Amino acid sequence: MDKTALGMLILGLILLIAGVYGAYYFLDELIFVIKGLLGLVVALVGVMLLVVGILTIKD
Repeated sequence: MDKTALGMLILGLILLIAGVYGAYYFLDELIFVIKGLLGLVVALVGVMLLVVGILTIKD
């Protein structure tokens, strides 16, 4: 293992620990963000299905 890989491994562990701590500290806000992202994904899937339906009807 070279020095770059070892540095990336250490930095990855530090960022993972910081991310878990941040998610635990801001748990209430994280739940709101996840709900918002789920709503956005549902809306995008709906738009995609609408476009596919329109293109299918035209054929």
